[in-house]
Amino acid sequence: MKICTLDTLVCPVCKGFLNLQVFDLAHGLRNPKIEAKLCSYWCARYGLMQPSSENLPDSCLACRTEEVMDGTLRCACGAWFPIIQGVPRLLPPELRHTLIDYYPSFFRYYEKSLPLLEKKEREDLTSALEIKGKENTIYRFSYEWNEFEHYDDDNFATGIGPIPEDFFKGKRILDAGCGAGRHAREALHLGAKEVFAMDLSNAVDAAFKNTITAGNIHVVQGDMFHLPFRPQSLDLIYSLYALPHTHNPPLAFQSMVPFLNSSGTIIVYLYNSQRWLSYKCLALMRGITTRLPNPWVRGLAFIIGAVDYYFLILPYRMTGGWKALHKRLTRFTPTHIMLYATRTFKTCYTDWMDRLFYPYVHYYSREDVDHWLAQARLADTDIITLENYGLVVRGTRCG
Repeated sequence: MKICTLDTLVCPVCKGFLNLQVFDLAHGLRNPKIEAKLCSYWCARYGLMQPSSENLPDSCLACRTEEVMDGTLRCACGAWFPIIQGVPRLLPPELRHTLIDYYPSFFRYYEKSLPLLEKKEREDLTSALEIKGKENTIYRFSYEWNEFEHYDDDNFATGIGPIPEDFFKGKRILDAGCGAGRHAREALHLGAKEVFAMDLSNAVDAAFKNTITAGNIHVVQGDMFHLPFRPQSLDLIYSLYALPHTHNPPLAFQSMVPFLNSSGTIIVYLYNSQRWLSYKCLALMRGITTRLPNPWVRGLAFIIGAVDYYFLILPYRMTGGWKALHKRLTRFTPTHIMLYATRTFKTCYTDWMDRLFYPYVHYYSREDVDHWLAQARLADTDIITLENYGLVVRGTRCG
């Protein structure tokens, strides 16, 4: 975590400034594109509000190149949050016990320097994690995206939809549900000034590894329902392929809108409810697979993916050389086979694991989403229908 991010990151509980305690500091590579720049609201290094060049030593470049690998963030309201392996873990306090389960060595090693843990949290240092609700989401996606941290399917343009060439230029962006961080890298490549890559799960560990050399990507573990950002601090929020896997997507959408600035844009990708028969079949499968251990689901996904790819998708792709036959087959071919005809087996396999893994999945119609947009009072709204499988939803905040 770069210290300068605390000019934007705040306590998810009360939105107060966060005080930093450093346990381990790493000196990163100096990126020549990064300039020393004063923070506008909060200097976490010296604990100064609205810092100025008159009262601040010349250390701004260090705050943008050094990485706090381990430490804590504390708020005046009493809430506190650990920084583990370079990532600020700004989860709501009721989810902190999940971190103890995944990173017990951090809590044991720094125990004397940490605030007192609640009784249940102390018990979690030695007892198994009871998985339910959001904890189950953390459990599943932490496994998936750390195992498949190099997944590189190029679906960013599909999820974002048509945009002007300079759409990302100069924007401060939140990638909500970042997975292993590939979309955050794409947004930075397209001209974003700063990208906060956030995920509820420990997929942030993979995202941190994949973006460590990108000076303007900041990885955060956080919850869409309790964003750890200053209100109205973001130019763009996008959530690609992640929002439908929350327990309440409409509420997650509404919860993020206040963090856009007066002309900020939100873009989310949703699953279209038209493919109801396919979704019912998947729901039956997930009734079993969501109860299985992670490695079992991974093995099952490999088998299904192999059958799907080598017996259905690949034969369909091979008919491309016979235009007449290919055209006839296309009329009767399921959408997903056509979509994966240009993709690799690795993508097919990973996506099958995704389908069988997620604890929650929701599907929506255009009418459903129209209600979301009206409730959020967004302007310049648009809903792009991607055949019968996806919806790209966007709107701009006014005032």
